[in-house]
Formats: sequence, C-alpha cells, structure tokens
Amino acid sequence: MMKLLRDLSPQLALAGIVALQLSCGDSSGPGRAASSIAANSPTATVAAPGTQVSELPSVIVRDESGNPISGVHVTFAVTGGGGSVTGANATSDASGVATVGSWTLGATAGTNTLTATTGSLPAITFTAEGTDPCGFAAAHTLGSTSNGQLSASDCRLSDGSFVDFYNVSIPSAGTYLFTQTANFDTYLALLSSGAIVIGVNDDFGAANVSTIKALLPAGNFLLGANSYDPNVTGAYTLNSSSSTAQVSNCEDVFVVPGITTAQALQTSDCNTSGAYGDEYLIFLQSGQSMTATMSSSAVDSYLEIYNDPTAPVLASNDSVDGTSPDASLTFAPTTAGFYVIRARSAGAGATGAYTLTIQ
Repeated sequence: MMKLLRDLSPQLALAGIVALQLSCGDSSGPGRAASSIAANSPTATVAAPGTQVSELPSVIVRDESGNPISGVHVTFAVTGGGGSVTGANATSDASGVATVGSWTLGATAGTNTLTATTGSLPAITFTAEGTDPCGFAAAHTLGSTSNGQLSASDCRLSDGSFVDFYNVSIPSAGTYLFTQTANFDTYLALLSSGAIVIGVNDDFGAANVSTIKALLPAGNFLLGANSYDPNVTGAYTLNSSSSTAQVSNCEDVFVVPGITTAQALQTSDCNTSGAYGDEYLIFLQSGQSMTATMSSSAVDSYLEIYNDPTAPVLASNDSVDGTSPDASLTFAPTTAGFYVIRARSAGAGATGAYTLTIQ
C-alpha cells in the first residue's frame, strides 16, 4: 500500500496542477474567471498615417457578478491597416483595465483595426482612420449623443487649440440645438458642408457648456467640437435635438440663406424703443448678397441689419413696395463677418405672428 501511494503521488500532483489551470483558464490569473470584456476607451479615433494614436485603446474585464478583475491577460493585435503595437500582452490592473502600450497606424491612408481578446470571450475591436485629422469628420446622428476626446493627434487650429469634426444630416427644415459639454472651457462651431461658418458659441450659461441654436434647411452640416483655450485635451459629449420653441428673450439664433420660419413677436422679445423684435445672426462673406423678407397680417413689419447692437443700422426697410405692411431688404457687406437681422414691428407695443424668409 505504501509503494502504491508513492507511485501515484507524482500523478496526483500533475493532475492537481492541470485541474488548477483548467479552473483558472487562459483569460485570468489566480482567482475569479473573466466573464465579460468591454471597451474602456473610445473605439474610434483618427491620426495621421504612420503616427501613434494619442488615446490608447483599453478594455475592462469583469467577473460574472460584474466586478472588475485584476490580473487578467489581454492580447492586443493589429488586424487591419498594417500598423504595429507595443505592449501587446497586457494585464488588467486593480480596476480591471488593460491598456495597450502604443498603437502606430500603417503608413498608408485608410482604416486601421486593432482587437483586444482574452480567453474565449468575444474580441473588442478598435478602429482608427489613418488620415489628415483636419480633413476627417466622424458621423453624428441627429438626436443622439457622441462621446469624444480632444487629443494631441486631433486637427490643430492656428490658435493652438484642438478640434474634432462631425458630419450631421438635417432631414427637414426647422430649428435645431447643438450642445458640447466637458470639464474644460468648450467652444462649439456649426459649419456648412463646405466648411463655411454658420454659428459659434463659447459659453451658454456656464464656461463648460456651448450651445448653438440654428434655423436650418435640410442638408448636411459640420460640427466642430473645440476648446476655447489652446493645448487643451480631454473628454467631452456632443448632443443634438430639434426644437419647436419660438425665438424669444433676445437669444442668439443663427440662420443661413434658404430658410423660411414662422415666428411671433412677443412681449418677451427684444425691446427697441417700445417695439418688440427678434434677432437673427447670419455670417456673410464680403460681397455676398442676402435678402430678408418679413411678412405678417398681425403687425406692421420692419427689418434692420447691423453688425453690433451698439453700432448704427446698416440697412432697414418698413415696406416692401411703399404700401405693403410687409418688409424686405437686400444687403451685401464689404467685410466678412456676423451680421444681425432684427425683425420687429414698425410701431411700439405690437405683437403677433410673422414669417421670415432669408435668401
């Protein structure tokens, strides 16, 4: 019996080691097994071909109870684009996060992909566009929230600030709101598909919130998520929505040629010597002709245009033909910039509905 036990002891030890390995699996170190893996960083980024991405891909692993696990082995591998990584074999930290050492994109412009895997769990895929970051725009779906990150690999403007661009499609003419929120002083821009500025906003009630309200026709537009100060990096959110609210309270509302909007003069509107009015901001190039028309059966329409509320009026009109209560004016600036179109009543105290058209 003693000989039998001695002969079996090495086999028992080997069986115990194998059983321990099987119980732990390849996806983790000693203790709990990894039950899920998910992206911990953004899964899409952009960088110039042949350069490193600034936002390193990372994943978080959890057990079956959803708790983060440390000591889990995660493998990062390039699966497209011809780039390379360092620190491909990573181990999750105390927060359950495993991060690749670096990711350098392929030398040729195009899409690069990287996967993170552990054990038999489904792989997490990261995508990086190898292109000039100033010529790249991610997709933003109207009505959704996009999570972004300003980084040193983003498009850099002449003032030293970084910016991310987004394409957004407007399905029908209307009023739209775009908001950027972050832990830094945000600066948001709305541009045409040809990169002509439509509207900008720095602070909307708080330094870390920028909101643009715009009356837009159907079409494709660009959003520029930016910081007010140079060299700022960090996470932000970008969201958008449509609105049916009337223009009021002297708020900044941006417009472009090609819009027609139904509004109303209210006692909450801007007050100019007792006359209520709404103000619209439009960006015009030098020599660009713009025609604004205000029609109403409720008030005697009056249109003015100026480039600053304290500056002299540049053009005005009370009657489109000398007899009609509707107003129309055509204006072409000699200097590019933002101009204000004030739609108001000719007399004091008048309120009522009107239609404004910008062409």
